[in-house]
Formats: sequence, C-alpha cells, structure tokens
Amino acid sequence: MIGKQVASSAFRAFARGQWLFCLVLPGVLFQAAPAVTQQKPDLTEMSLEELSRIQVTSVSKKEQKLNETAAAVFVITAQDIRNSTATSVPELLPAVPGLEVSQINGTRWAISARGFAEQFANKTLILIDGRSVFDPLFSGVLWSEQIMLLEDIERIEVIRGPGATVWGTNAVNGVINIITKRTKDTQGLLLSAGAGDRERSYGAVRYGGKLGGSVTYRIYSEYFDHGPAGEFSGQDAHDSWRATSGGFRIDASTSDRNAFMLEGRAFGSKAGVDDLAFSYTPPHFSPLINILAFGGENLLGQWVHKSQGGPLTTFQVSYAHFVHPETPLDVNGNRASVSIQHERHVGALHDIVFGAEFDYRNARTSMSLPMVFWTPNNPSFHITSGFLQDEMVFANGGVHVTAGLRVEHNSLSGISFQPNGRILWKVNSVHSLWAAYSLAVRSNSPTDTSVNVNIAAFTGPAGTRVLRLTPNPRIEQEKLNAFELGYRVQPAKSVSLDVATFCNQYSDLLGSEPGQPFFEAGPPRLVIPLVSQNDISGRSFGGELTTHWVPTHAVHLTAAYSFIELDLTQSSAAGNRRARSLEGPTPRHKLSVSSSVDLVRNLTFNTAFFFVDRKTTPTVPGYAQMDSNLTWRPLESTQFSIGAKNLFNKEHVEFISSTGGLSTLLGRSVYCKATWRF
Repeated sequence: MIGKQVASSAFRAFARGQWLFCLVLPGVLFQAAPAVTQQKPDLTEMSLEELSRIQVTSVSKKEQKLNETAAAVFVITAQDIRNSTATSVPELLPAVPGLEVSQINGTRWAISARGFAEQFANKTLILIDGRSVFDPLFSGVLWSEQIMLLEDIERIEVIRGPGATVWGTNAVNGVINIITKRTKDTQGLLLSAGAGDRERSYGAVRYGGKLGGSVTYRIYSEYFDHGPAGEFSGQDAHDSWRATSGGFRIDASTSDRNAFMLEGRAFGSKAGVDDLAFSYTPPHFSPLINILAFGGENLLGQWVHKSQGGPLTTFQVSYAHFVHPETPLDVNGNRASVSIQHERHVGALHDIVFGAEFDYRNARTSMSLPMVFWTPNNPSFHITSGFLQDEMVFANGGVHVTAGLRVEHNSLSGISFQPNGRILWKVNSVHSLWAAYSLAVRSNSPTDTSVNVNIAAFTGPAGTRVLRLTPNPRIEQEKLNAFELGYRVQPAKSVSLDVATFCNQYSDLLGSEPGQPFFEAGPPRLVIPLVSQNDISGRSFGGELTTHWVPTHAVHLTAAYSFIELDLTQSSAAGNRRARSLEGPTPRHKLSVSSSVDLVRNLTFNTAFFFVDRKTTPTVPGYAQMDSNLTWRPLESTQFSIGAKNLFNKEHVEFISSTGGLSTLLGRSVYCKATWRF
C-alpha cells in the first residue's frame, strides 16, 4: 500500500483544501455587494475573420495574430469552454485536431500530440500561464493534479509540432498552453454548483475585487466528487475521485511600463485505482485496490517591463511542490524555475526575442511494493538554457521569415541544440501558406537513467526468474527532425479552412536489450535485465484538416479530421516489441464535429461528436462518442445547463496503459449545472 508519511501529508493537503472552500465562501458573500462585474466581449459576437486575428503567444513567446503564425495552431476560446460539456481540462481537448486524448480510468488520461500517447506522455509540453507542469520524475503530466476552475480559463492554445526553440526540452510533438483570465476580467462574485450520476457533486466559488489603484485580485475554491466507472466483470470499479482546490491571483501595474502578476494554488485529492501488486513469491501479480491521497501547491510570479521605445522584458519565477503515491511508489517532489526574456524591434525588419532559463527538480521516493524503485531514491537534476529567435517581415507584411536556436544543458544528458526555421506567405487576404523545419529533443529524466521496473516473473522447478527493466545512465537524448507544411484559406466570411501536414523523423528513441542475468537474495531469484538503449528510430507522417462554418449568427460548426502513420524500427536483439508498443496507442484516424445552435433567445444546444480509430498493441476497438448539452441563460449573469456524455455507448474502453492502473469501462452519464455571476 502507499507510504504512510506521504499519504498523510497529501491527505492533510486535501483537508486544508476543504477548509479553504468553507472559508472562502462566507468571505466572498460578505464582499459581493459592492463589487462591479467587468466582462470581456462575448467571442460569439466576433466574425471568423476577427477570430483568426486572436492574439496567441505560444508559437514564439510573444503576441502574434493567429493567422500570421507559421505553425499548426488550434485555440479553444472561453466561449468554447462555456458551451462545452466538459467538467475538467482533459475533457476540453478531444476536439483539437492532431491531439490524442484518451481516458484510462476515473482519474487518469493519456494525452499527446501526433502520436506517442501514454499516461506519462513525454513528448508534449503542458503549460499553465507559461509554467511547465511536467512531473519532475516522469517527464509527463498527471492530469488528475491539474484541477482548475474552467470559468477562469481565457483560452487554451494547442501547437501541433515542435516548440522546443522557445519552450525547451520536451516540446517535441506539441505544446498545450492553458492561459487564465486576468483578474480585471473576473471581478465580482461567481457561484457554480452541479450534480449528476457520474459527477456526483460539484461546487465552486470565486470572488474578484480591487485592493486600490490598479491592483485587482481574485480568490477561488472548487470541490467535486466523481463516482466510479465500470469494470469488465460488470461491477463498479474502485476509481472514484474527490478533490478540492483553491487559489488566488493578483494583477497590478505601477505605470504603463510595469505590470506584475502573482498567482498560487493548492489542491488535495483522494482517489481509488484498481491495480496489480507485485511479489517475488507466487502469485507474482495479484489484484490491488489502492486508495491514493495526493496534493500539492504551486506559486508563479511575473514582472513585465516596457522600456521607452517599446522593448519588453519579462522576468518569471515559479515553484511547485507535490505529493503523489503512484502505485507502487510514493513520490514527494519539488520544481523551481526562473527565466528572463527580452523582446525588441531592430530596424524596420527584425523582431527579436531572446532569453534564458534555469530549472531545478528533485524528488524523494519510497517503495511500498517491490515493483518499481529508483537508484538513487532521491534523484535530482537541473536544466540551463538560452534561446534567440528573430522574425523578419518582408513585402509589406506579406512574408514572415523566422529563425531561432535554443542551446540547452541537462545535468543528466549534456548539451543539445534545438534550431527552427519558419516562413509564412500571405498570398492575399484569402490565402496563406507556411512551412517549417525544427529539431527538437526530449531530455532524459530520472525515470530514464535511474528507474528499475519488475515487469514479469515466473516460478518453476529451477526457481524464480524476474524480468526487470533496468536503467542506463549513458543513454542519449531522443531526437526529432520535423518538416511541416500548412495552408489557410477563408473563401467566404462564413467559412474558413486550415490544413497542416507533417513528416517527422525520430532517432535514438528509448528501447531495451537483454543484459547479463544475475542472482538476488531474499527470496532467491534470477534477474534477467532489459537494459535501456537508444535503439529505436523511425518516422511518422500525416495531416490535420480543420474547418469552421458560421452559416448564420445562431449556428456555429467546427469539424476536424486527423490522420497519422507511425512506423518505428528497433535495432537491438530484443526485436520490435518495444517499437510496436510505441506505435500501438496511436489511432490512424480521428474525426470530430462540434456545433452550437441558438434555438431561441438565451437557449443554446451544443453537441460534440468524436470518432477515434482502433488502437493496437494492446488492441482497443475504435469508438464513436457524442456529448450534448442544453444551456439556458435567462440573464447575462445566470446560466443553467443539462447535459449527457457518451450517448452512443453504454460502456467502452479508450486506452490500456502500460504504466500502472488498470483500465475501466467509461459509460454514459448525465449532469446538470448552474452558474451565477454577481
């Protein structure tokens, strides 16, 4: 079972979160009366042309119009979130082309761009307000820890393709940047509550106010209780999930030249998971019902200074601490980073961005079952990097050429160089073409260089034999050479089309090969090691097509289709088994269609349809899913919604994970929700 000290620490965080919810509510109710609500314009009032000019920051770490980016970009707006059936951040993402989003069980997801999906997907960088939320040990994201009030999200920018030059390591296949609203846009009181058969209860409270002058703030807290999914035996699984989170944000400016932001969050959760316990004695694997208590805190500070003449300097510092017991290992981790960035125009042609960053991560691990262990058990590492990128504009703004380079040093794997070049040609006001080349690396993590995993065991007349994945401190970084082409067209005011194609060439991907067997005592066993090696290479190619159609002011339609072919080869004596397991979780075809229809005044019907092709190794059948909700807004400040998820299937499996936690059946569910703003 989980380590007692780690579990008790996490449970205290969970308890603090519940008290925070109770403490915030009376305070905001008391202060609600004098507040003045300030809301940003509703994005549904914008035309497609105006939406194409939304400012995005994730492509080049500076503000750019969406239609002037030489990258495959998809933006989920606040209005998309408001109309969706989602109750968590992962549920907002399936509509994004080129993004594989699968739920493993009640608390775990596998999310990745352009292939390589897994619970700890390590080739897609996840950011919240520019702060990486990658786990210090696994180089992946635990989505169950990214608990956010959806009403606080301004937009989600999803980049398919490398972003390593500006964001650094692990931005290999894509970047997901979740950007929250400024506090001046969340003034007043917000109350939200909901219930359903799967989402058994939900509640949130947020209050925004002024501290005087140009200083605004918000405080919030959220609680939910999710019921269990189904097992293949027909019984309920043990993956119910309760969580509480709370936090604050402060925005201030001393003049037109200085802006400050400080935000913090604490969360705590209790969740169950059906798993397998490993033992060196028969039976080597047995069912385990694990109750996990995890939590954490994070803090982000930012200062933006505008010099005379326009140059911008941004200084950012962040810290995150978390406690999570991932069967069969307890982890207590920390991450701290500091960065500085400068943007300036040089002459009439050049817009230069450059910066530097230092990132330190450590963790303490304790083994609760003899399945996974680190050597050493308190790994740490740091990353130091700097980047420079120049965007040049020619032909009166018709041609944009971008070139950049990041130099990065990882204490586990040494120095890497990550360049990129991009070109955008705006043929006219209707058509534009773009192309890009990038070299990106996935830096090694302690999981790659220090982890041991017992993956199989059997006992016979000759004794016990254990198959163990063992680390290799001398492995190289995984590398990607990416080539992309894109085309955008808006043939009419009501229609837009976006096409992106890619060819990715991978090298030095991690596989394994058999090592020299050795004996261990207590109980006696022969260990057959599989030593990590950079013995997999290959390529992927494919494309994504996205279209928006607004036939009338009351009807909004979005459709997206994605195709990918992933072909990997393993060169070691172990054969292609690991290569097949990397290819298998990637569906070749994916289709999504979403609509929002204003039936009558203040009554909106929203529908989202998804088709996901089958997965292989292990086999998961393809499935179709449809979610719908009906939203009524009797007042601008009041919204009621009732919805249903997974209307087509009573139960289905989306993903079978190889990194712990048994998959469960995801079934049909209904819910209702009410939101008030004062």
